[in-house]
Amino acid sequence: MRERYRKRRGLGGTLWNDRKSRVEQDGAWFAAKNQGFDYQKNRWRPKRRKSSGQNGWAIAGAVVLIAIAIPAWRDIKLTGWLPDNDPEMPFPTSGSVTVNRTVDPKSAISQLRIISAHGNAMVQLYDPHTSAHVISVYARRNADVVVPVPPGTYRVRIVEGDKWHGTQRYFGISTVSQTVSAPMRIDPHWTRVIDLHRSRWGNLRTSADFRSPNPLN
Repeated sequence: MRERYRKRRGLGGTLWNDRKSRVEQDGAWFAAKNQGFDYQKNRWRPKRRKSSGQNGWAIAGAVVLIAIAIPAWRDIKLTGWLPDNDPEMPFPTSGSVTVNRTVDPKSAISQLRIISAHGNAMVQLYDPHTSAHVISVYARRNADVVVPVPPGTYRVRIVEGDKWHGTQRYFGISTVSQTVSAPMRIDPHWTRVIDLHRSRWGNLRTSADFRSPNPLN
């Protein structure tokens, strides 16, 4: 029909003009080599996009894997599975402390109770404004200790591991360090409890420290 129409109108090189004023040259659109290809469908129908649900499942799966991998890696380090050939030092007795020289022992009128899990641990209190170290409390694995501390508001860091290498290197390759998300207040004549056993009902929110903790002087 298009050929007869062209002959009746005396058209030469131009094949047809559509309603949007596009001009197609003879042989360009309906060339023999292109017969059977649905150009209109290919050019004007938008391509189907991947379902957003698939992307959502992929993201959710990645989050689940990370949530499983991080605690598993932490447990591997705490239980001594990683090779550590450096000389080991005796871990301090549970209840021992390292205190900043500026702290007056008479000001320690409150208490901090630490219940450790399956790794040796030390709980460190820092001044949230100056980041100065105030006191570090040592607790061997599966211990329950109570020590006097000065009342105040602190930034708390928890350092755990297997083999002890001193206050400069802590637990070496097995060091696991976390910072409590919110500042912790210890009221005068009050006992604050920190249980290091992981529990789904726990309320001590922490974030992992990927850098080694600062050495203690």
